[in-house]
Amino acid sequence: MTETATEKTFVLPVVSPHVTGRGQSENTGAVVGGQEPGSTTSQAAPGLPRARREDAMSTVSVIIPCYKLGHTVTEAVTSLLTNTRVGLEILVIDDASPDDSWEVVRGLPALDPRITVTRNPQNLGLIGTANAGLARATGDYVVLLSADDAHAPGWLDRAVEQLEAHPRAVLAYGPTRRFTGTLPQLHVARTVRPVLHHGHDWIRQTCARTVTPMLSPEVVVRTSAQRAAGGYRAHLPYTSDMEMWLRLATTGDVLRIGGPVAAFYRVSAQSMSREVYLDFLHELEVRLEAFDTWYAYAEGLVPNRDALMAVARRALAKRALRRAYAAFVQDPVQFDGLCKFALATDQEWATQNLGTLTSLRESQRATQVRDTLLPVTRLTVRARQAMTDVRAVLHLG
Repeated sequence: MTETATEKTFVLPVVSPHVTGRGQSENTGAVVGGQEPGSTTSQAAPGLPRARREDAMSTVSVIIPCYKLGHTVTEAVTSLLTNTRVGLEILVIDDASPDDSWEVVRGLPALDPRITVTRNPQNLGLIGTANAGLARATGDYVVLLSADDAHAPGWLDRAVEQLEAHPRAVLAYGPTRRFTGTLPQLHVARTVRPVLHHGHDWIRQTCARTVTPMLSPEVVVRTSAQRAAGGYRAHLPYTSDMEMWLRLATTGDVLRIGGPVAAFYRVSAQSMSREVYLDFLHELEVRLEAFDTWYAYAEGLVPNRDALMAVARRALAKRALRRAYAAFVQDPVQFDGLCKFALATDQEWATQNLGTLTSLRESQRATQVRDTLLPVTRLTVRARQAMTDVRAVLHLG
């Protein structure tokens, strides 16, 4: 069932069994964005830290969904243990993996008593598992970390320190390095450089770029803001994180912590994001769907949401037509799709700028040249795609 813009509370699935570092077992169910039955605790305001004793340590809940990633999940978990100035709650959820991943996951609490592991009784998918983790999180801050990604040493210490100093920020992120294979080694010391963006300014920049500057493992969110925003949207399998960050920025500021590397993002041939971004038209379509979903949520919250949505649509249409020139010689089917997408997304602008592309499509000579070069151009495209993996191996991303 599709969620409406006014829905702020929704029930998340029960997951079991639940094993902690102390060997306890329990069944757990929860609500994100509201209170559990019988609760009288008031919810903290978005963008403001929960009240606590001055001598208490801030806590971070790290949710690690794991599906067939038993070979990397230990590395993801141990990368968190370098933090010394924050309390940790590490929630590892195996999503009914059919391989031996659960055997690896269930042994993780032996590494540290702050690690809790759970196995879904049936596969919920990434979004369902992430939302189940959000429901269980109790920390002041929350992180969603893939089981094949990792954090750089001390990232949570730095992020929480800066979020505490900037109480209007609802999330923080920092530089993220792409990699494949083994984790890169960091050798250069860098100065921490926080930059605070007003939430609506950050949304405007994202609309103009059509993409956020984050990759996901580096993002640290204030839990009170996460509760208010709700969970990840199930109908956005490829862009649920992007839409979530837009939602969060609707109610608070965004903090970029420049300087030292924050996290490591693994480039994998099996990743969902790689699958969609190799198809440029599909990439634009799912981005538009994310913006449309945010637009519905922002009603009554962002006064200029119409203008911001127009910026996003114009930028997506421009990207479609720019890509259409390359698609003409690389993928004739995608060429037509990109032109149609631009017209549907921003008809006024696209109509004024389709002339040259229309001439190309109607030119017999241009079509003959394209058909002659098509094998070479497709080989070039595959080579460009392979360079993504090469850059990751060399730790250049």
